[in-house]
Amino acid sequence: MKKGFTLIEILVAVLIIFIICLISFRLISTVIQKSKVASAKVHISQLALLLEQVKNDTGYYPVFLSDMTSNTPPKMLEKGWFGPYINEIPLDPWKHPYFYKIPPTTLFASPSIPRVSGTPDTFTAFFEGIQGKAILHIENYGLTSCEITLNGVKVLNENELKNKPIPQIIEKEVDILEGNNIFTRARSTPGDSLIFSISSHNIPTGKYFILGSYGKDGKEGGKGFNKDIVWYSDKYPNFQQ
Repeated sequence: MKKGFTLIEILVAVLIIFIICLISFRLISTVIQKSKVASAKVHISQLALLLEQVKNDTGYYPVFLSDMTSNTPPKMLEKGWFGPYINEIPLDPWKHPYFYKIPPTTLFASPSIPRVSGTPDTFTAFFEGIQGKAILHIENYGLTSCEITLNGVKVLNENELKNKPIPQIIEKEVDILEGNNIFTRARSTPGDSLIFSISSHNIPTGKYFILGSYGKDGKEGGKGFNKDIVWYSDKYPNFQQ
């Protein structure tokens, strides 16, 4: 007589099949994710070449990746523009947008502005910019009483200034227009001073760009397939490990 399978034998067989399926699934998943990484690198390399073409034509990298899809040249890229350079910016293989960064352009940097004896000084400066957000960077060397106004809007109050540490670093996001002005009035101990500057990411640059994908999870950082895939235009190799 033939003996049937025992319950334990059936359970062992099911377990073996489950383990084989699990291993196969993980292997397939790994292969798929590796192919997506390779595909992302191809897309990034192609976009990087287009960005270099924009710079070759105009002298600058654009502010946004989407600028390359425009027939009309973005501001400051009018000379030499032959767009559109691409019809559509693709998503990465995980269906997330590629990220693109350029360094901020300094629109204005003040000299050191000391407080002197006698009547408090007023410092006024004018600079050109493209409408949008910018960063006001302040280095305070001991002033405890000073105001900064940008286009009629107070962006630094006296109570924000401290005499320690030196320098005290303050950064604020501000709105800029074309033909902006900065006004500062120092009223502190003679010899103390501050320096400030305005910089913006809304200005095309000829320096460098950073382009890439945030990987499977679409978030900055991470490990494995969640690791960022980044192209640096000013480094070799462009894809840094």
